Amino acid sequence: MRESDIFVTGISSPSGGGKTVVAMRVSELLPDAVTIFFDDYDFDTVHPASIRRWLEDGANYNDWKSPKLRDDLTKLKAGQAIVSPVDGLTINPRKYVVFDGPFGYAHAETGGLIDLMVFIDTPLDVAMARRLLRDYSSTSVDDSSTNIGRLTAELTAYLDYGRQAFLEMNKQVRPTCDLLLDGCSGVDDLAEEVVRAIGTRTAEPLSRENARNAPPQ
Repeated sequence: MRESDIFVTGISSPSGGGKTVVAMRVSELLPDAVTIFFDDYDFDTVHPASIRRWLEDGANYNDWKSPKLRDDLTKLKAGQAIVSPVDGLTINPRKYVVFDGPFGYAHAETGGLIDLMVFIDTPLDVAMARRLLRDYSSTSVDDSSTNIGRLTAELTAYLDYGRQAFLEMNKQVRPTCDLLLDGCSGVDDLAEEVVRAIGTRTAEPLSRENARNAPPQ
């Protein structure tokens, strides 16, 4: 498969904004796709020691260095197989790469590999509520005190610097994206919008139904 045949779609949102679940759904709907997650490369990512200081210094997303992620995206875009950082299995190149990447075009290391950048515009209160429900919905009575401590720490961090970091995404990442989506919409609706946008960019007649039913390339 040639590099020119491979189309990379990036999906961004604040934490809890829906980027991961939408990325997975888009990958399911496309006829020949693989999904890559920024967080899976955390083991190799060098990031600012202090988010608060990073914000004070101008919030440069290029301060995040993830050479393994860059190399793997580059290989996939070039039609080469990679090794999964999660389970060590081989990931073969696909026609479509869906990249769960929060920094979008603002991150030069990976932004230059993206053909279509999507931002899920989710209100921060909604994103926070979803995040808390996701992380704490399985809390049991036995570990409630521990989870209350974790919840307190998370909310404190959000008020201290987290909210400002997400506002920085709205300032730097959101305006450069090619497609803005309403984060309060349902996952299937969001995924179908992304698939249609990919179809427009690639001149492929993609929609939710014919993408799902199309044979693999």
